[in-house]
Amino acid sequence: MSFSQSKLIRRSLCLLLGLCFVWMLFSAYCLTGHAARSTGTVKNRVLNVRSSASTSSSIVCKLSQGAKVTILSDTTGSDGMKWYNVYFAYGGDAKEGFVRADLITVAGQASGGSSAGSSASANSSLRSVKPNAAIVRSYPSTSADIRTRLYKGTIVTVTSENKADDGRKWSKVSYIESGSTKEGYIRSDLLGTAPAGATMTSSSGSSTPAGTAKYINTNVALVRTYASTNGDIRTRLPRGTNVTVIKTVTGQDDNRTWHKVSYNSNGVSGEGYIRGDLLADGSSGNASTSGGSSSSSAGGSKATVIPAVANIRTYASTNGDIRSKLSQGTEVTIISEKTGDDGRKWYKISYTFNGAGMEGYIRSDLLKMGGSSSGNTNSNSGSSGNSGSSSSGGVAQVMSYASPYADVRTTLANGTKVSIIKEVNGEDGEKWTKISFTQDGKRVEGYVRSSILK
Repeated sequence: MSFSQSKLIRRSLCLLLGLCFVWMLFSAYCLTGHAARSTGTVKNRVLNVRSSASTSSSIVCKLSQGAKVTILSDTTGSDGMKWYNVYFAYGGDAKEGFVRADLITVAGQASGGSSAGSSASANSSLRSVKPNAAIVRSYPSTSADIRTRLYKGTIVTVTSENKADDGRKWSKVSYIESGSTKEGYIRSDLLGTAPAGATMTSSSGSSTPAGTAKYINTNVALVRTYASTNGDIRTRLPRGTNVTVIKTVTGQDDNRTWHKVSYNSNGVSGEGYIRGDLLADGSSGNASTSGGSSSSSAGGSKATVIPAVANIRTYASTNGDIRSKLSQGTEVTIISEKTGDDGRKWYKISYTFNGAGMEGYIRSDLLKMGGSSSGNTNSNSGSSGNSGSSSSGGVAQVMSYASPYADVRTTLANGTKVSIIKEVNGEDGEKWTKISFTQDGKRVEGYVRSSILK
């Protein structure tokens, strides 16, 4: 072997050793860079991973006992319990969601989203929001979900400081929103020193005193179950409808002002949330919420449903929300008649559904004048408490929340098997059960009156 060949081999070996050393350093860096986040193992046989820290939120997927997750942060859920925001591998994809902390066995320290750079010196210190609006996130990253926005001057409590993956310092804070104490993460550079003697303050923006009278100033305003355009639609109120403000809050998604209001629509009282820009101050002087011409010439008459199933709507239009579905032969009482926005005649009716007296609108051609010979006033009530014994082939309506005035999520035939999630007190003062079941190959959840289950 020549001298030049020997020299070339030595250089190649040195280069190879150098590359190995660099790779070892890089591997060590990666390992230490990710060691700060804790991992957890699922305790239960099956664990629901949810879209937010609440048992009423949608299920992202289900994990089996022994499945591994990585903990991003922790938070207090709507049930007052500790939840983890986690990510994990599922079906070949990376997913993220929330699980109850007591259902996870944590390996090492539960980080709560904190990294090795966590500072205890910041614990329980009051700070003030510096910019006009600062975003609070679900974990310390600009890619995390937005939990809320806090306005300039809002006083928060910093419980820890963390150096996140982006190299910047973040603060875990508790703050007051809509009268409740909540937690989230905010960039530390957006917080300043709180004034002497300061205490935590709410950041709800402009507020309207409870009891303030307002009215709808747009053609139709959607009333939702919570302060978000993602909330279920409780009803639709036409222009001029008078409402009363219960409280003012900041929207969960859009940072806009929303009002929780009480209203009376078509003789039915209710509560819900409306965006502030859809309301004007004062009273419209218009007691009617339905629009169109009406007549009470048929008032008090009895009638029965003609089709197999008829939709009862919140107002005289096929665009109205479905309040109930009544089966063929169900007897109703006509309150008044009117011309709908489709130019056809509609009846406002009263009827009994699931044991509760209700009102709504039905097209006149779907009713036969005169009472039912069988005396059947509500083939859908299930008031006997026997979900499978009805001989009429009736159906049970699954509602979006525990109230006879909620949106109808779907219907179930008598005898359908369901899984019980929990029992709650409904808006009508009756017991309701949250159930889950499979329909058309999909898992569905909703509420039914407890009396129709056995």
